[in-house]
Amino acid sequence: MSKEKSHPTSVKPTKWPPRFPPAAAGIQVNHCKNPKCGNFGVPPKLAVARGGAGTPASSVGPGDYTVVATGKDQPALKCRLCEEITPMQSNLAIAEELMRMSEYLEPVLPQCPNEACSLSEGAPSLENVTRFGTNAHGTPRFKCVGCKKAFSFGGRSTKRQRRSHSNRDILVHLMNAMPLRRIIKVLDISPSQLYDRIDFLYEQAQMFAGERERTLMGRDDLGSRYLSVDRQKLVVNWHSKKVRKNTLLLSIATADQATGYVFGVNVNFDPALDSADVEKDMVRFGDHALARAFRRYARVWLPADWNAAAERAAPRGGTSRKPMESVIEETYDAALGRPDIEDGEGPANSSRAPVKGMLLHEQVVMYAHIQLVTRLLCRAKKIRFFTDQESGIRAAILTAVPKRVLDRTADAFYVKVLKDMSVDMKRALVGATKRRLARLAEKYGVTPEAAELLAAEEELARMVAIGKWGDRWFRHPISEMREPEKSVCWLTDIDPVETEPDKRRLQLRIYPQIKLCS
Repeated sequence: MSKEKSHPTSVKPTKWPPRFPPAAAGIQVNHCKNPKCGNFGVPPKLAVARGGAGTPASSVGPGDYTVVATGKDQPALKCRLCEEITPMQSNLAIAEELMRMSEYLEPVLPQCPNEACSLSEGAPSLENVTRFGTNAHGTPRFKCVGCKKAFSFGGRSTKRQRRSHSNRDILVHLMNAMPLRRIIKVLDISPSQLYDRIDFLYEQAQMFAGERERTLMGRDDLGSRYLSVDRQKLVVNWHSKKVRKNTLLLSIATADQATGYVFGVNVNFDPALDSADVEKDMVRFGDHALARAFRRYARVWLPADWNAAAERAAPRGGTSRKPMESVIEETYDAALGRPDIEDGEGPANSSRAPVKGMLLHEQVVMYAHIQLVTRLLCRAKKIRFFTDQESGIRAAILTAVPKRVLDRTADAFYVKVLKDMSVDMKRALVGATKRRLARLAEKYGVTPEAAELLAAEEELARMVAIGKWGDRWFRHPISEMREPEKSVCWLTDIDPVETEPDKRRLQLRIYPQIKLCS
């Protein structure tokens, strides 16, 4: 900030700490997340006069927020326009995690191995090398344009493997969930060879996905993409008999509904970090005295913090059969009961931190994952997210594409499915659906597809508002064996109700079609 720029006399930017976490790599997620609010997508003003909370309502406009707290070391922003309160998140943590996730998109290029050469540092580039034939094994050789050193790079990925024919069998057995000991016995290989090949297959999969997906950002033929976002729990066996607790990893994935293509599965675990080194750095940066949103290492769980949170966590018992509205209401209440509403479920009292590497805060991974997906599909004509009822994923979507939401080229839906029922109960619901559609088709003389739309229009008139924010939920009229009972909430329904009769009829005709797509 230049010295010539003037500030109000009551503002002292050099004395007071930042009101909110600064942007990082162009990412700023700290703003109102109400799509109908004028502050949606608008970050707080960089500098305001002290005591700005007393500003007259007539003077309040976009960018006006009040810094409040939702708990100890839990700073939040209160929107002055709609009064919604949103917890602060670290943009730096999200940017770091996004960079870690997207490393596979970087092409693997030759670079001079001579440490004395200036071109051995920095990002590799094809302009820094020239082709220089091949070696005796057929591996391409390159010459550095700076120091003129020749070196080999690339070639066949299996050039150092003696039994490369077992790669395919190992991959097939892994995809079919065969135990590792069984694979070793069936293929007659050593444990070290198996683990080496697992690393090899992982690297090949990363390069394959990177080569395909880095072209998406330049394509104009993506059309409209309908995306399903889901989370999964992964349990790692306990490491020592002295502490018989498993490590719980949380993953998030996004899949394209039309093609089934999965845009990455990201886990809240970073194997490159060491907890001892991070704790030393946190002392150097003074992280222990800061709220998590302002910390240098805001994205990681320290083992002590994880274990303490796990001890405080209540046991997670089994779920009993309840009505859909009750399940939705309980999910809202559980989110409101968290210190940070955008956190995931958090640690379980039956789990522990990993021995190597470090666990990451789940909401940071959710934010970074949605940032990655939306950037890969930035040229898609329209994107629609269908996600589980999770406040963190909702916030991640609304902060990743606020402009597209306002332009009506991006939408988000909660989808709640009840599957905990017997086969007979599922068959009864499917049978009731068939009878209802047959009755509507006979009554109005329409096709089965049109009868589905009529059933959706009936359910549209019965929509109910649930939860603190009054989200309106639509009960899906079609029951299937895999999804016997389903409800949908349109999170980005910002269109005003039409007053002209013709436009209102068209609006009511479109709404059921959108709901049936989920």
